[in-house]
Amino acid sequence: MKNILAGAIAIVAVQFSFAQTVKNVGTFSSLKVYDKIPVVLIPSTSNKVEVNGKKSSDVEVINKNGELKVRMTTTNLLQGDDVKVRVFYDRLNDIQASQGATVSNEGVLEGNKIMLTANEGSSIIMGLKAKTLEVKSNTGGLITLSGHANNQNAIVNTGAKYYGKQLATTTTSVTVNAGGEAEVSATESVDAKTRAGGNITVYGNPADKKTKKIAGGNISFK
Repeated sequence: MKNILAGAIAIVAVQFSFAQTVKNVGTFSSLKVYDKIPVVLIPSTSNKVEVNGKKSSDVEVINKNGELKVRMTTTNLLQGDDVKVRVFYDRLNDIQASQGATVSNEGVLEGNKIMLTANEGSSIIMGLKAKTLEVKSNTGGLITLSGHANNQNAIVNTGAKYYGKQLATTTTSVTVNAGGEAEVSATESVDAKTRAGGNITVYGNPADKKTKKIAGGNISFK
């Protein structure tokens, strides 16, 4: 009986040691995530960050001039896969994921102009609605989007991928460099370019089609 009671106390102690940390961060419109940390974005009327996991106390959340950074402490670099972070935001228009981080969202991210960047094997998976969208996927990054944008500009570099088939746009400009891969959808016009290889697939049957291939690559319409 004593052993059972001791075990129960130990379990409770462990649960409390992994308790949620809530950080009020003030106003921000830009978010940068590092160190393999997975972040879920949640629209809200307030701005705060919730951190869970056994390394929750090793997560740094810094707001400098409206730019919110979520990263691990210097002694725990690239160890963010042991935590879970939820970011509650009132307004957000610039998101950057680096060093293997993952950013996804609940609901729909809305804004006049939204900028998304995935670097170094990081990923962004998101539903959104925007007038203007700028997408950049670099060095093995992955961006997967759904929703709607009036105008889109996408750049995919060095083996990165962008899957925007489920993102309906009116006009799209897309450039793929050095073996990247992109899927886009446009109803009126598309300007597609490849440099040094890479693949672009265009959906939506836009009436105005412009294509250019420099040193290889493939552009197809479906």
